Amino acid sequence: MTGGPPVDAADAVDVVVIGAGLAGLTAATELAATGRQVQVVEALDRVGGRTASHHRYGQALDAGGSYLGVRHLRVRELAARFGLALTPTAAPGANLYDLGAGLLRSDAGRPAFNALAVGDALDRLDDLAATVPPADPATAEHAAEWDQLTVAAWAHRELRHPDARLLVDLLVRQMLAADPADVSLLHLLFYLASGGGVHYLTAFAGGAQQDRFVGGAHQLAERMAAALTRPVRHGAEVTDLYAVPSAGRPGARPGHGPVRVVGPGLSVLGTHVVVAVPPGPANRIRLHLPSVHRPAQPARTRGATVKLHLIYERPFWREAGLSGWVTARTGPLRYVVDDSAGRDGLGVLVGFVTGPDASRYAAGSGAARRVALLDRLAGWFGPTARQPLAVLERDWQAESTVEGCYAAVPEPGWWTAAGPPWPTTAADGPVRWAGTERCAQFYGHLEGAVRSGQETARRIIAADPVRAPAAQ
Repeated sequence: MTGGPPVDAADAVDVVVIGAGLAGLTAATELAATGRQVQVVEALDRVGGRTASHHRYGQALDAGGSYLGVRHLRVRELAARFGLALTPTAAPGANLYDLGAGLLRSDAGRPAFNALAVGDALDRLDDLAATVPPADPATAEHAAEWDQLTVAAWAHRELRHPDARLLVDLLVRQMLAADPADVSLLHLLFYLASGGGVHYLTAFAGGAQQDRFVGGAHQLAERMAAALTRPVRHGAEVTDLYAVPSAGRPGARPGHGPVRVVGPGLSVLGTHVVVAVPPGPANRIRLHLPSVHRPAQPARTRGATVKLHLIYERPFWREAGLSGWVTARTGPLRYVVDDSAGRDGLGVLVGFVTGPDASRYAAGSGAARRVALLDRLAGWFGPTARQPLAVLERDWQAESTVEGCYAAVPEPGWWTAAGPPWPTTAADGPVRWAGTERCAQFYGHLEGAVRSGQETARRIIAADPVRAPAAQ
């Protein structure tokens, strides 16, 4: 099918990138560097996608993606290229554990977990993950069984010690922002294999949470966008992609005619189109291109997250020898970390409400949420915790252009039914798909988004090495 509203010649470019998150802007940056005309269109009034910041008391606080690991080399290279500094996340002091048997400190005589049981469980997960090829998890020897088996069911069957089962439950809620009863074992193992293993993924110092951006992760997207020749077009929601006949256009290849990108008040033509939005929003874009097939995308795309920031006059918990980090057995708030480094003396706690806890938390009134939140923090850190300068929330479930965080969590059975959601051939037509869910390495991380954007740009350049502006 062809059609759509007319397009002005000024709106004909080499590449249209849909989505101004890290994947889309990375692809745009790489393509623009080759001399191609690139137009990025974004539904929101900001860039950054799943990176965003609160600004309070002279500080930029990451409301979305924030952490960089020591193996996240592509993001680190981009940060250096655009002049962004990083700071370590590690905080001094003892961690707290609220696991139902009284509040425990990591420096206490009694450990929070049975070390032998949880060590064995983590090693078993890493050993199983090592058998799953990240490029195509469905080819693992036991993929069919593991894709139908939820993590909760596997833990109940295979892990005898209650501490081991509890730790796996907490890990899934923390890493995937989902209930272990809703996640297939295959998806968890893929995620571990993709990201570097359970020990690396759960570590701060030396691990996947080693550093954060000074001034906020959103700056990377902002600086990439500012460097583009064509400004990002904001408020440009894309609803349809139309094929445009290519007959008579010099160098046109069969089935590779220009694509008209259409939305309310939007009509732009591109020789290539990069769809760099999360799976849920991407599924809503209607395709009117006979030669283009939508790639595999989960039917259920949500990890659910509400990210909290509490700002205090000082990091008072350190006076009691605490790091500010808490792990709790029950929700809604199960995870708290210290984010005070480089904050000019302010104390900042970051809390994560995930999975079904996030849905229940968001459904309550703002006043009730605040009271319950401060009550819980006071139980951990004492009465001073009831006196924050500010309490900030970001409910990523309510973001229609994202549909949750941190990344898509497919339903059990999806991997073996659908196959990998990233391109497996070089010549995949005029429309390509990018994003952290489109990367076999570091799926769900900033690094995965950047790698996906770079790989998408590379494929476009390889398929069309001579710059050929779109023609109407």
